[in-house]
Amino acid sequence: MKRRLGILFTILCSTMAIISCATVGKKFDTTHVHDIEKGKHTKQTITQWFGEPHMVTSLSNNPAGCVERWQWTYAHSVAGGRTVSDVLIVDFSNNGIVCDNAFSKINQ
Repeated sequence: MKRRLGILFTILCSTMAIISCATVGKKFDTTHVHDIEKGKHTKQTITQWFGEPHMVTSLSNNPAGCVERWQWTYAHSVAGGRTVSDVLIVDFSNNGIVCDNAFSKINQ
């Protein structure tokens, strides 16, 4: 999942860099991305750490039992090909506890 996100944003930002500079989403604090624990942290904790998500979607047929996905996205590309991006995805169970997560960072 992390690799697919990284590849997607590299392609997206590289394409945008040819045209001009572009920004997607907004910066978010990444201090706690490696502190997220499945089965332990709640929506409240995740919101305190990262703020409101950029996107919220419902999940169905998820083998891990996750029912909701929160996503934070920030990508910035400038002419010449420099790309910076952070993508955080946190999935929650029906009782609001983290059941999966992924983080991707690109700085090239």
